[in-house]
Amino acid sequence: MSEYIILMAMSMLPVTELRLTVPYGILYYNLHPMVVVFISIIGNFLICIPIVYFFKYIDTFLQKYYLTNLFLKKIYSRTRSKSQKINKYKYVGLIIFVGIPAPITGAWTGCLASHLFGFSNKKSLMAILIGLFISATIVLVITISFQNLLSYIGYESKL
Repeated sequence: MSEYIILMAMSMLPVTELRLTVPYGILYYNLHPMVVVFISIIGNFLICIPIVYFFKYIDTFLQKYYLTNLFLKKIYSRTRSKSQKINKYKYVGLIIFVGIPAPITGAWTGCLASHLFGFSNKKSLMAILIGLFISATIVLVITISFQNLLSYIGYESKL
């Protein structure tokens, strides 16, 4: 049972999200892939709800302070430069951005981009959820392929 809680917590973190949680749950804990994907998507999505709905209040509060304002400006500038496709294609761009399991993409950055571009909260959450399903599918296929390769060469141990 504790493995599931760990996976849920890992999927909520901005660094790991489901990109690390899915392989970790399958390869390290040896859990059923569909259970791992389900937990990872739920955890990754649940953290998005408060981020999307409350970030504007946190943003307003943090911009009052010099150091946090500088930090936010740097993050916003980087996010804007990396997410111009999101602004161009709106929600489809957000789905693709979240759906590509690469560094600096994912649900957390998608939430931030939707805030920066002024997207609707509900539509953003739906786009992020669709993107999470796509990302989880890609990561699952890569993980199972890697697991099969390890099995083929005779390596059956925990990572």
